Amino acid sequence: MSMDDLAYLEALMGSSSEVSRGGTGGVWVVSLDGALPDGILRLIGKARVVADTLGCYVYFLACGSATADEAQRAIQAGADSVLLATGAPTLDDLRTFFVDKAPQGVLFPDTAPGRVLGPGLAQALGGSLSGRAADLAVDPIYQRILAHQPVLDDAARQVVALLASPAIAVVDTDALPAAFNEPWRTGNVEETGLSWARPVAVPAAKRPDPASPVRPAAVKSASIVVAAGLGLNTEAGVALAGRLAEALGGCLAGDVSALDSGWITEDQLIGLTGHSIAPRLLLALGIDGDTSFFMATQEAGSIVAVQVDPRAPIVPVADYNIIADPAEFAEALLAVLGE
Repeated sequence: MSMDDLAYLEALMGSSSEVSRGGTGGVWVVSLDGALPDGILRLIGKARVVADTLGCYVYFLACGSATADEAQRAIQAGADSVLLATGAPTLDDLRTFFVDKAPQGVLFPDTAPGRVLGPGLAQALGGSLSGRAADLAVDPIYQRILAHQPVLDDAARQVVALLASPAIAVVDTDALPAAFNEPWRTGNVEETGLSWARPVAVPAAKRPDPASPVRPAAVKSASIVVAAGLGLNTEAGVALAGRLAEALGGCLAGDVSALDSGWITEDQLIGLTGHSIAPRLLLALGIDGDTSFFMATQEAGSIVAVQVDPRAPIVPVADYNIIADPAEFAEALLAVLGE
């Protein structure tokens, strides 16, 4: 037996003192808000199961203000190493953190920040993505992480192999088994020295007003879709997008940022956790674009993107780009259409 084999067996027994400090490779769990609820502990336990099959370590990146007691709870739940950072990271912060660590997998909880940062990190690192997984496993032959994605309100699940590394998954922690609690397990706790400023908070989701003229439509089968993104800035901007969809004879939809802002319902969501669409025309208003959105719209006939940022990820993907304020564009087009 080699020293590497011995070190790995010690890690499985929770007695290793030589877990790579700072962490490279391995399966990572990211907590974005400093809290350590039961769902995060369940996610660490699932990472433990996946890592045991892959033969690697589990790293827990605790952003915010995790205490020593919480770090120990994470270790008892299955983490080999806990890395502490203050504040909440942006996508650029996470890209910089992970770019030289070569993780095999990165797991986010299915929260509003996780649904934004998970797909963004997959795109930034050139990895693969499961936008909403109910469970994870490992292909016993090819040693690839498998995501079990719920379909038909979890009446069935489709298994998706995450081929590109790192494999990134946004996981519904409520669907996972109970968290491990193994008080005999030991691990490292490391202060990273990183202090991230808290980014602008994702707005709390609100139920759309049932009296609003903007109503869910058959997004999946529509020939014209107007998709709203965070670049519309306000509910008034989204209302303009809804009026434009009606004037064009199409329907209103949006990306995950619009869902998390409370501007659309899940019936109107475009992405891996929502609808995959193939309209004749997709008009994207204020959508930056990420892997989840692109994969769900790759069958669209023409994509017209209206975006203030000429460097946004959607720009090279769209067939036509209009660099302008999306709300002002919608208002001007409505005027041309006589609305």
